Amino acid sequence: MKGMSKFVLFMSLFAFKSYAGDKKPWVYLDLGDTIVNTSDMKHIKYMKGAKEYIEDLKREGFKIGIISNIPEEWGLDYEQKLARLKEVISSGWDDQHAFDWSDYDQILLPLKNEEMKPAPTLFLKAINMAEGCPSLYVGESPKEIVAAKNSGMAAKLYEAQKEDSLIPVMEVKSFMAQNYKREYDQECLE
Repeated sequence: MKGMSKFVLFMSLFAFKSYAGDKKPWVYLDLGDTIVNTSDMKHIKYMKGAKEYIEDLKREGFKIGIISNIPEEWGLDYEQKLARLKEVISSGWDDQHAFDWSDYDQILLPLKNEEMKPAPTLFLKAINMAEGCPSLYVGESPKEIVAAKNSGMAAKLYEAQKEDSLIPVMEVKSFMAQNYKREYDQECLE
């Protein structure tokens, strides 16, 4: 039995080490006018370079999330709101590349209108989801950027008309290290 106990202890430590070594920083993006152009809801497309940027972030090991404002009228709970969001995007999608919801590790939506950005609710939820790793919010609203920063997240304003509006993927970790205002596990940025 002692041999079995040592084996269980070893496997537990291995599992913990594997879990602990899997800590990754998060990049959350606003959906409308940051990931996708919603200026014409009948012809929704990726913003220029957004799909490739998300793929590059994933390749570099970042977890990717969406933080999007969805009104109460779209559903009574998270599942209904998410289904409605997917339906709206799908019905107006007009891009050569399909919108792949599986690219996102987490989609955060407000349950009540008062939780909509720039309220801190979704930013605090994102910080909690990051489990001690830093997180970055990228969006097109200056008010949301201020709210994300006030919550402790690193945040970057996305301006579609500017070529260098997105942080180069290889600089995201250093941007987080300089701009994330909460304590975090240094292992996350290694």
